[in-house]
Amino acid sequence: MCAGRTYPTLESLFVDYFLIGLDESPEEFPGPIHEILKDHFDVTFNWMVKLIEGQSKNNIMIWKKGELCGFEDFKNTILIRLISYFPDKKFVVVFNDYQEHDIDVKCVYVYDLSWWPDVLSQNYDHLQEIKEIDNNHSRSKVFLSRNNKLKPPRESWINFLDKKNIKKDGYVSEVWNKIYIEDDLPNNIMDGNKINFNWTYNRDWLLLKYYSDVFCEVVLESGIKQKSYGCWTSEKSMRPFLFCVIPMIISFKNWNKYLKDAGFDMFDDIIDTSFYETDDLIKKFTIIHSNFDIIKNDLMIDGKFRDDIWYRLKKNQDYFCDLDNYKNYLCREIYD
Repeated sequence: MCAGRTYPTLESLFVDYFLIGLDESPEEFPGPIHEILKDHFDVTFNWMVKLIEGQSKNNIMIWKKGELCGFEDFKNTILIRLISYFPDKKFVVVFNDYQEHDIDVKCVYVYDLSWWPDVLSQNYDHLQEIKEIDNNHSRSKVFLSRNNKLKPPRESWINFLDKKNIKKDGYVSEVWNKIYIEDDLPNNIMDGNKINFNWTYNRDWLLLKYYSDVFCEVVLESGIKQKSYGCWTSEKSMRPFLFCVIPMIISFKNWNKYLKDAGFDMFDDIIDTSFYETDDLIKKFTIIHSNFDIIKNDLMIDGKFRDDIWYRLKKNQDYFCDLDNYKNYLCREIYD
């Protein structure tokens, strides 16, 4: 979090709940949760029991935003035991796992979208200059694509761009190949003989001039094929809304539905968003490629966004920057 952050904490938003951050568990998880013996979770279970016993609130909120585990495994290994141990407590589980779940236990389940305030906090000291991004100049590239750690879907995406000869139409990084978008690289870009993959994390504002020169961002999430951790997302999905570009996010199936439910414009009336409806990567890539043509032919005039498109992009940014919208989303899911 930035030192200058003014965004409220979850504890201040939900004062009637005792909040437990599951990602802060003292237990070290050596691998995918489904491969670990059930009794291995005793450390986390006992840690949570002690926390709940040490306070008087009857409402318990369990929050998980990392890739620790999926909800189903957490439910079967820990949550059922907690509910049995504390039958008089009300449990709300706010999880970074976007699947249709069988909520057959006594709890309220909420899809967390917790990277929304995180991206705001990470960019807080530069928020004013980000908000000043405009549509007064011609943009030279169609898309931006930031690719940090090597993952099979990202490698497939890079290969697709090479095969179709469309890298020239975007700003594309391949950090695992030491290919960066940034002009000025810091001294710690390498950690000894290894690539410092953490350098680009939480420094979105360094790419402001590149976001200002494209029409969309193609995001490749990390958790596309890691269902054992749940269908989880990261800060990557939230960046297009802050930087006023059209989002095209390669993630698990139907991820756009959850973003639309939270109030974001996904532009599904003007681009082909059917790529969200398939797990086939090449089909996703092909549809996104066709969207580049839609952008060039229909959504720009003289190298700029059409005014009506720009209005919607700024509306997305304003909505994203007002954290009351995140609070209202959570309250709607928790209290309704």
